[in-house]
Amino acid sequence: MRDPPGPSVSLIDDAVDVDEDVPVPTNTRYEYSNRSTFAQVLATIVQSWLLIDNGLMKAVPTLILGSLHDNPNEPLDMNDDQASWFGAIPYICTPITSFASGIFQEKFGRKGSMILVNIPIFVAWILLYVAESIAAFYTVAVIMGLSIGLSEAPLSCYIGETSEPHLRGTLATIMSTAMIIGYFIMYTLGYFFDWRTAALISSAFPIVTFVLMTPIPESSTWLIGRSRFKDAKKSLRWLRGWVTAEAVEEEYQSLLSNNRDPIRKKPSESTLQERGPEQEDYGFFRTQYQTLMNDNIMLPLRLVLITSFIGYVAVLRGMTPYLIGELNALSTPIDAKLVLIITQILFLLGAAADMMFLQGLGKRKIALFSHAIAAVCLLGIGFYAFHLQASAVYYPHLAWLPVIFLMVINFLGGFSLQVLPWQLMCEVFPRVGRGLATGISAAWTHLVISLLIKSYLYIKAWIGLGGVMYLYGTITAFGVVYFYLHLPETEGKSLKQIETYFTSNHDRKEKFEVEK
Repeated sequence: MRDPPGPSVSLIDDAVDVDEDVPVPTNTRYEYSNRSTFAQVLATIVQSWLLIDNGLMKAVPTLILGSLHDNPNEPLDMNDDQASWFGAIPYICTPITSFASGIFQEKFGRKGSMILVNIPIFVAWILLYVAESIAAFYTVAVIMGLSIGLSEAPLSCYIGETSEPHLRGTLATIMSTAMIIGYFIMYTLGYFFDWRTAALISSAFPIVTFVLMTPIPESSTWLIGRSRFKDAKKSLRWLRGWVTAEAVEEEYQSLLSNNRDPIRKKPSESTLQERGPEQEDYGFFRTQYQTLMNDNIMLPLRLVLITSFIGYVAVLRGMTPYLIGELNALSTPIDAKLVLIITQILFLLGAAADMMFLQGLGKRKIALFSHAIAAVCLLGIGFYAFHLQASAVYYPHLAWLPVIFLMVINFLGGFSLQVLPWQLMCEVFPRVGRGLATGISAAWTHLVISLLIKSYLYIKAWIGLGGVMYLYGTITAFGVVYFYLHLPETEGKSLKQIETYFTSNHDRKEKFEVEK
């Protein structure tokens, strides 16, 4: 379907003087003041409230299953099958709206999508608070899963399109950290309150998020794609520290040049009005399919999908809803709910370490280190479950081993395992097709999590807890090899520069090195 007619000549004048013959710098660092960094961090923190909402929703099944799974004293007692469905349903439903979010955010914008999704999130928390049946739990799980799917892809697009290259990795880590803050808040609420009270308190978060997100600007790239040039420049001025139009002119012209698909050469009213026939002739969905099949989308998409799978296996995401019961089964010498809180603190510390070392070491070295140590820890938990747990009766200090391994894994989760897929999602996709690719990536992430959660109890019944840990550890070890061969270094690189890494025309040495 064709976009509305182009803007008046007065709007188009903002986009003139884009010289097709002048090469656009691939990695320009513009001379902005510290206010630019502050503005971008502020926008990221504000929108990250939505990820706090998501963290709360992803963490609450752990508390509910810890209270209701195999507990005959509870009127809402859940058996294994019901527990596995309740834990998996959010992640089964999330891919549906993750795919749709690519279309949704193109229609309503990155910011608009993130604001609207708070409405169903609020409804879900209220329904959970009054739930009195297993069917009600399933309904809440569906709404939460759909809401998570609608929110995560726009967040990644927003970070990728609004941040400067040297800040993008750090801002993506802040974004991922926000979700873990949500986990931490929920586990803390669960330590002091019952799950219903925790749900009621959590219902305040989407209200706060809705209010806070209203003042932040829309993505300049999305606005340019909609031919809203004055709004795009205004957004860029806000995101670069509330500066003058002259201060952002160089970057603004670069954005126009890098978005030549909607504005080819020197824009005019006639060209803007004529830019939609191809989509109209071929149809929206066929156009999206053709975009997806291009190598510049498919190759980075494959990298993100594999990275997500390995990362969520390594961080034991499939075991998370059952973690309280598993820690009790391992006879750990510490309250399982307290372990949950400690692991989230360690995740936050890992994320802080990631932000501290990211620009110096780069994502590639951090990822290789983190996955290698995680593989050792997973294999260590498997060895304990098979060979040492029986001896813990006589040597109580041995019971600390799985707790220590689990804490190391959670630290590494913040350092790289769980944040790497979202960092890459913000960076590796080209502008044309970015919304679709991030939607597919978010959908895949949650499909993987749903399969890990749903299959966990069945695989454990088949090969035991130790066997599951050996399986996960082996997959993570293979991941180290894959990253060594295929993971490019994206830290400090421009989006245009990163695009070349998925073509045959790139410098292989530069591809794997941190930008100086």
